[in-house]
Parts: sequence; C-alpha cells; structure tokens
Amino acid sequence: MATMGPVAFAPNGEYLAYSSPDGTLKIWDTATGLPKHEYTPSSHLSSTCTCLAWGPVRRSSPETPRKKKRRSKQSDLVESVDLVALGTASGSILLYSMVTGDLQTQLDGGHSDTVHGICWHSEESTLYSCSSDQHIVEWNLSKGKVKHKWKADTSSVYSICLCPGESALLSAGRSIKLWDLLTRQVLKTFTGHATEVIRLLCVPQSLEQNGAAGDVLESVYNTYFLSAALNDRLINAWQIQKSSKDKNSLAVFSLPDEPVAMDISKMSSREDPLLLGVVTKNGQFVIYEHVLNGKCKKPLQPKLSVQVATSCSEVEVPRPIPLLAAQFTNTREQQILICHGNFLKPTFEKIPYRSEDSDICLIREDPSKLALRQDTGVSKIKTPGTSEDVTVLSPGVMAPAAPTLSSEAGKRKNKRKSSVNEMSMEDRLNAISIEKSTEQKSVSHPPKADTLATLLAQGLQSKDKKILNNVLQHTNDDIIRNTVRRLPVPVIIPLVQELSRRMHGHSQSGHRLVKWIKTVLTMHTSYLMTFPELVDTLSTLYQMMDARVAMLGRLSRLQGKLDLMLSQITSQTPDEEEATVAQTAMLVYQDESSDEEELMENIVPSHSDSEDWEELELDEELELDANEREDEDEDMDSSSHHSDSPDEDGGTE
Repeated sequence: MATMGPVAFAPNGEYLAYSSPDGTLKIWDTATGLPKHEYTPSSHLSSTCTCLAWGPVRRSSPETPRKKKRRSKQSDLVESVDLVALGTASGSILLYSMVTGDLQTQLDGGHSDTVHGICWHSEESTLYSCSSDQHIVEWNLSKGKVKHKWKADTSSVYSICLCPGESALLSAGRSIKLWDLLTRQVLKTFTGHATEVIRLLCVPQSLEQNGAAGDVLESVYNTYFLSAALNDRLINAWQIQKSSKDKNSLAVFSLPDEPVAMDISKMSSREDPLLLGVVTKNGQFVIYEHVLNGKCKKPLQPKLSVQVATSCSEVEVPRPIPLLAAQFTNTREQQILICHGNFLKPTFEKIPYRSEDSDICLIREDPSKLALRQDTGVSKIKTPGTSEDVTVLSPGVMAPAAPTLSSEAGKRKNKRKSSVNEMSMEDRLNAISIEKSTEQKSVSHPPKADTLATLLAQGLQSKDKKILNNVLQHTNDDIIRNTVRRLPVPVIIPLVQELSRRMHGHSQSGHRLVKWIKTVLTMHTSYLMTFPELVDTLSTLYQMMDARVAMLGRLSRLQGKLDLMLSQITSQTPDEEEATVAQTAMLVYQDESSDEEELMENIVPSHSDSEDWEELELDEELELDANEREDEDEDMDSSSHHSDSPDEDGGTE
C-alpha cells in the first residue's frame, strides 16, 4: 500500500482508474473485473502521474429509433463518464478520453512544479488544479488555456475541493483556506493539522437548501467538510460558519492507520447520520456513523471494519489481503463496492451494509496464486502430467557441438559394415570397445540436459522437487551467476517465489538460498520492479529474515564481553609454554673427544690420592713432634742429673 499510485472509482462506480508507479494508466470494468483501457504517456518515465480525478457524470438518452425518441423520459437518461484528468510531476495535466481510448488534450503553461490535486466543475467546462509552486489554476477546457491563476499559500498546496454550490473553493497546505471563486479572495482560514493536509472532502448537502437565492455564497455557509493530513491517524470535521470566529474542528475520527482514500454516502436530510468510509494504509476499510450537530469532545471510533484474508489450512497461516479502494453505491439498498487483491488482477465485489454489524472478514483465495493459474477451459495449451519417475528433457544450447566418440564410432561402424576386410584388427577391437562402453553408459546413467539453467527451468515448470534440490544445492558464485543469467524471463517470478518458500523452511539451507536470492535480485531488478505483487512476497521474506537476525546484536555484544573477560584471565596467568622455555638452557655443548680429560686427570690428582697425601703428611708431623718431645725430655733429665750429683770435694752446692 505504501508504493501504491493514485487510484479512484468513477462517480457512478462503473470503472476503476489506477496509475502505476511507471506512469501507465489502467482502467477496469467493475462489473466484469476485466481491463477496459490501458494508456502509457510518451513521457511516463520522466513525468509520472501524481494524482487523478474523474470528470463529472454526463447524462444522455439511450440510442432509440426516431419514432420512439419523443417518448423518452427523465428516467431513461444514461449516466456515463468520459474524461479522466491526470496530474504529472512536471506540472502538466493530461485529459484521457474513455470514448476514443486516447489522450484528448494536454494542459501546459499553468504550473511549474508537481501537480497534487485536481477537481472538476460539474456543469461548466472548467478544471481547477493545485501544485507545489504555491498556485491554484482555473482552466478553460474548451480553449485548453489558463483562465485564472493566483497564489494560494507560502508553501505547497496539496489538495483542493469545490464546496456545494460550486461558488467557493477549499485549498489545503499547512492550513485550510476558503476562497471566493469570483473575487479569488480568502473568506476564512482554518488551523488545519500538525502536518500537511493532503485530502479534503466536502460533505454533500441535503435536499434542504439554506440561504437566500440571491447570494450564491449563502449555500456554502453551515456546510461541513473533512480533512486528512500526512502521517496522521485522525480525520477532522469542520463547519463553515459565517459569523463564528472559531477555527477549530468540530469532531475527530480516530483511525487504526493512516488514511489512503475517503468516501461519503449521500444523506437524504440533515437528521440522517454521516456515513464515512476510509481505506487505511494497512488495507482495511473502516466505517463511521455520526450526526453532525455540534462539537464532539472525544474522538469517534469506527463502527464497522471490513477486511479480507486468505483461507487457512492445517499447514498455511491465513494472510491479510489488502483493500485497494472502496466506495458507497448510491442505491436504495446501501452497498459497498470494494476492490481487493493486487493491481495485476484486482477483484471487485459488492457487500451489503448493515448498521447492526461490527466487523466483517471476507475469506477469499490468495490473489498471488490466482495470478499464476491458467484457465484450462480457455487455454489451448495442454500440459501433460508427469510422474516422479520420468525425467523431462528439453532442447539445450542449439549450437553445433564438437564430434564425439559416439559419432566417430557410428561412422566407423558403418564403414566396417560396408568394408570389413579393409579394417585392421586394431581398428576392429577399438570399435567393439567403444560400442560396449557407450551401451553400458546409456544403460547405467539416465539422460541429462545440457546446462543447470535448463534443468532449473524444467524443475520450475514441472515442480519437480528432485531437480530443484539438485540445482539449488550449488553454492559456487560463478555457477549461480551463470545459471541465473541464462534463465528465460518467464521463469524469474516462479524462481523468486520458490526461493521465498524454501527460505521459510529449515534454517540450515538458508545460507545457500541467500546467494541465489541475492543474485536474482541483482541481475533482474528492472524486470522485478514491473510486478507490484512481489512486494507481498518480498515483505514476508524480509520479515522472516529480520526475525531470524533479531538476536544477532545481543549475541555479538555478549561475545565481545566474553572475549574481554577471557583476555583478562589469560593475561593474569602465565603461559605454560613460556615457563618451560625460560627454564631450559639456551645452548648445550657436548665434546665427543676424551684426550683433554685424560690430560687433566694426569695433571690434577684425583680425590682419593689427595686424601692419602694429606694423611701421610699428618703422620710425619706427629712423628716429628714426638721426637722433639723425647729430645726435650732427655735434655731435662741430663740437666737434673748434673745438678743433683756431689762435688769432688765431697760437698754439695
């Protein structure tokens, strides 16, 4: 819904017009659901369509014979729409004719920037437009020229709307202004929203007319209008009062999401409640019932919500189908015309509106499956049913191939049959061995196609899981790139859907499937952009991938904390290898020769010899001491003997 272009139902609900992002206008018949018109402007790439508006309903009598022409009454008038106005990014306005099926005229020279809003005058051939150049232009369609042009705001003007009586005009940018179309002067200013007002819608007047007939502006006063802003989930209701100076809104409608389109059912009297329907950005249609009789303090909640979903089964989960547009049908029995699915093949249906209902959920078939399905009753091509035991072959590369052994063997075989006596024994043995090898090979191995691209195309067409598993198991980047490059264009969409389906399976196969998805999106981006229905497939794929990597940030932070803690632990404890290296000697030298050792043993005494030598010296010292002591004793004895002996005279001294 975010990438959806401008879309609008015709006033009588007969057609739906849609401008794709590439600038192509498509119109469908709501009764049959078939495309009615398709128009591509010459400058659709450089100047895309930014807004569109259906012309007024024209009433004409049906074609009848001349005799019965006088009997035609007012009830026999036929309502039809003829023109569709397209505003472009370059500032020009294109008028497309439903009768001729081609561009009727192009209005240039009015705006110099993007056109944001267009509204038609119901009776006169007049068109009003607003643009980012801050101006409002009144066009004369009979001449195709600018009738009046005036500056409406100091910023871009995003929406305009004709008031009842078509004598005043509402414009919206940052604020909402009421203009007098005769004097082009501001009658009143409203506060607006917090953001830019992008949609205005006047509440149609009841059958009771107010004001004097002489003053055309009296029909504008006491009327209501609605406004919606960008990125705002509120719709404000305003009242145009002549004497009051209140610039605030009377009521506020609360929405579940941003509004995409609004529509109001016509009221028969002022006492009837306002029936407002809003298509939201999430693909729902909500309806409000409220009587506009004064200020409302609390935001109004929707009374009824309509949504569409796919049928659920035991395996699949129901998915919402977005509502593209909705409109109230002005019939006796109040009905709602809705369009849902996608713009490749939209689905139209009418549902009754009952005030006692609260929520309506329609169960419909998945539009993505309907788009790929072929009607067997209309199609003349019949696809034969194949079993799992059969290998389907298709022509490969239609280029002349080099001669193979089988062809040479066939030639030799034919030659041998024609003239057997001319071949030597060696040639005969070679021919026999080649024939046997080819026969064994054909029996033992099944036939195969030429390239992986051919096998992948066959697997997607026949939905053969075995072939798809064999091809998609490759992870080489060159093989994947060459295979995707050689695929035919009609097989790209089924390949994207098959890869998206497989990505929702087991997570172990996601690594190699991501390579295939990346290669397909890189090489075929321009082709895939032409299919808006792929947004649903790729959005579910993106949501699944986002859910799988949701914990990646937390895990990476946890890993960083663990690495930091482990690095601190390892820095505090010394490494065992470093300790062992520090203890070992840096160099160890061993001498194999023993001559120097013997020489040292001869020079230096051994331990035992030295001990014996010391003992011998000690004994000699003891003996000398003993001899000296004996000599001293003898001297002492001799001295004492001489002293004690008597003298020769017989006396003693």
